[in-house]
Amino acid sequence: MPKESGEQYEITFWESIKDSNYPADYEAYLKAYPNGRFATLAHARIDRLRAAASTPAVSGAQPAAPAAQSGHVAPPAPPAQVAHPAAQASAAAPPPPRPAAAPAPTPPATAAAAPFAEKTVAHPPTAGEIRDCAACPIMVAVPAGSFAMGSNTDDPSEKPVHRVSIGAPFAIGKFPVTVEQWNACVAAGACQKLTPESNSIKTAPARDLSWDDAQQYVKWLAKTTGKPYRLPTEAEWEYADRAGTTTAYWWGDQMRKGNANCKDCGDPWHKEGPENVGTFAANPLGLYDMNGGVWEWTADCWHNSYQGAPADGHAWDTPGCEMRAIRGGSWREGGDYMLSATRFKYSAGVRQSQNGFRVVKDLR
Repeated sequence: MPKESGEQYEITFWESIKDSNYPADYEAYLKAYPNGRFATLAHARIDRLRAAASTPAVSGAQPAAPAAQSGHVAPPAPPAQVAHPAAQASAAAPPPPRPAAAPAPTPPATAAAAPFAEKTVAHPPTAGEIRDCAACPIMVAVPAGSFAMGSNTDDPSEKPVHRVSIGAPFAIGKFPVTVEQWNACVAAGACQKLTPESNSIKTAPARDLSWDDAQQYVKWLAKTTGKPYRLPTEAEWEYADRAGTTTAYWWGDQMRKGNANCKDCGDPWHKEGPENVGTFAANPLGLYDMNGGVWEWTADCWHNSYQGAPADGHAWDTPGCEMRAIRGGSWREGGDYMLSATRFKYSAGVRQSQNGFRVVKDLR
């Protein structure tokens, strides 16, 4: 189907969530496509999942929808109200995976999480790294510099390739924000609780979070530490991910196992959710999980191409912007989503089980 086909958007959206164990994922689909081709199945899946939650003996399984044609497509953007607890902002369909990779259902907070919990390890800061409080993310300094942003693939949103100069150093999270770090904000009354399915392993990346949720966290972190924390700009994110490389992936031009937590990208991998942070190799800057694990929110408003993009690395924002850029891919997608230039969009208010974030701090 053509890249801009709304039907392709719907199919690839469904493929990305069709085996999810989160009712909110199906509710988001129904809000975006209330009369969609999978609407009946989505309603049935929601009913089964809710029944399973209230009656453990009832299975939440449902036959998967037939495999749909997929391709490297731009993400869908029909705005809709998000049907998720406490979600108030409008949402667009989540970015579709290039090769669809849907997870199997996860039993909520049961022994299924044990393989992850057994691997739980602490990640103390090492020499040269920054941590402003015991519950704060570990930060890695990134020097100023310039790079070629974007790609010449068939995705028009990644064009044109353009030179960006980062004029000042900044610090970025060594890992995505973890469940433990998010829960510190919850304990302070500044952030809302994570869903039970995504809150069982403290060193897993915090997920099922909207852009608005991420903003709450960085505001709390900035107030708690007195430091200028924020989300990375899209240019900062790609600059940090590439870490001086010019290849398709930061590790080279071909997918290689052991570098990203993604579908068919090598063990460890579990359908139920992302691995603990730091499980895979770090990029040349010492940053982990930039690709795979969870999608990561950026500060920028979404634009369909880089025509007119800032050349200084600042956020490309627009007053009243509802769609935000998100980067890096998740454990549900295949290797084609792990490229340094891959980008998609979500509504700022949407919560989806693949979405998390990492933070940036200005170095003044």
